[in-house]
Amino acid sequence: MNKKFLLVSALLSILLNSCSKQSLMKMVIKTPKIDYKNSVGFKSFSDFHKDAIYTVEIIKETYPRLYEKIPNFDEKSNQFIEKASQTVTEKKFDIILKKFISILNDGHSNYSIDFNKYDKTRYGLGIYKEKENWVIGNIDKEVDSTIIGKKIVSINNIPIKEIEQKIIEFESGENEHWKYFQFLSHYSFPSYWEAIGVNKPENKELNFVVENPEGISSFILKDKEKTKIKGYNVKPKKPKYRFTFKQNNGFYDTIFKSENIAYLQMNKCLDYVAINSEIRNYTNFITRPIATHFFIKKEVREANFGKYLQSFFKKIQEQKIENLIIDLSYNTGGDERLGKQLIWYLTEKEPNGFKEYINNSEYFKTQIKKDYRKYNALYKVKYQTDLPKGEVNITEKLFNEPYFENITKENSPFLLDKTIPKFKGKVYLIIGNQTFSAAQVLATTIADNHLATVIGKPLGNKPTTQTGSSAFKLPNTKKFISISYVYIERPDKTKNQEKSLVPDIEIHNTFQDLLNGNNRVMEYILNEIKR
Repeated sequence: MNKKFLLVSALLSILLNSCSKQSLMKMVIKTPKIDYKNSVGFKSFSDFHKDAIYTVEIIKETYPRLYEKIPNFDEKSNQFIEKASQTVTEKKFDIILKKFISILNDGHSNYSIDFNKYDKTRYGLGIYKEKENWVIGNIDKEVDSTIIGKKIVSINNIPIKEIEQKIIEFESGENEHWKYFQFLSHYSFPSYWEAIGVNKPENKELNFVVENPEGISSFILKDKEKTKIKGYNVKPKKPKYRFTFKQNNGFYDTIFKSENIAYLQMNKCLDYVAINSEIRNYTNFITRPIATHFFIKKEVREANFGKYLQSFFKKIQEQKIENLIIDLSYNTGGDERLGKQLIWYLTEKEPNGFKEYINNSEYFKTQIKKDYRKYNALYKVKYQTDLPKGEVNITEKLFNEPYFENITKENSPFLLDKTIPKFKGKVYLIIGNQTFSAAQVLATTIADNHLATVIGKPLGNKPTTQTGSSAFKLPNTKKFISISYVYIERPDKTKNQEKSLVPDIEIHNTFQDLLNGNNRVMEYILNEIKR
């Protein structure tokens, strides 16, 4: 599978969710030229109406397996265009545009609303999501503290299950796990609750009903200026396994020799080597240093994961560690090649990898032109003709190479030290709802090749799905949309319909676990090791 798609996806995700950096986005992201002005009366249409038509045409041109995935796409498109034609405010257009993009059910195809633009106030609210329940994790001091820890029954007379469905219909993602993760970034904004249909502009109060041992209680939460919100000091007990909290934005490890355990926390599939190898493909000499400095975390900019792994596995070998825990629960993606570097140390065999299909369209040819030129040249050499329009299985047609090609090839920046023995002990892989994109590819490859026991919560991707982000700018409103142009198929294609990689052992911590400092995932693993 081509490494670049997932790397660019990760970086575009950062760009599209960094609303304070709009100027750089305007320099990097372009408006593709397409013919979309054929409607009668087009010149008199509003900018919202025109951009709705444009968005639909771009998706039809670009998106892989569109009608196979959404048979009634034309009907939904016409509804979206009709709503846009009646829209007179930017806020309303933002909402209907986001809802329309969400029908793709794709975490790499999304539109992000800058709610800061519409809200000067916030809700003083913290929500903890258990497996089935929403729990009050904290609350503004205008509400009694006894509410904390209680299960939410409804908000504004809407049952939580109905609100979850509203979130699913509003957010972009392949499954409910990723969509709820997106919700966690936005629920303090009154306009978000308005967008999903829970409150109204003229009445921003949230009326909660919660369960408690004495029965049902209710309270009203009002929005406030951010500086006036004061939450309670909720103090969990000292955690038993503090090292499992997110340690940084890069990589962290620790070894407990007495317990015969090594722990690796891989929080990004990105390092300096990956960024440096691809950055020229999505920046120019002006934007390159700016993008590197502002959008790449320091821990990633200064890291070389290959050398990091060499040191880590050498320590494991020297200390004769027999149990390895790999934690991907905080990893939202990056470059697939870093995952291959890790898998290199876990198996003597050649793993089965993902298959990749590009949708060769005019959009692909003009917006991802460096890739198009490369693939077209390779295709011409092999087949004496240009890359055909439509779907092309580039894994088999162009890159039918060994899984570890980039890891073992001389002069590759990802080349590993082959003298360090492969790990022969027991491997435990921890995943969660944030495990996404390249991290999903890594986790699924490990799972489908039976290289570890997978533990935790379902991850945020559908493993066999559309991926590869390319962003485009709408011609009239100048808004930015991310769109997929690649389809990937997991190693075990008999599981193509699964909405997530479900762990072998599914474990969800509760809010009470958090307060008590417990970690059920680690407790399970440690008990297994002691057997």
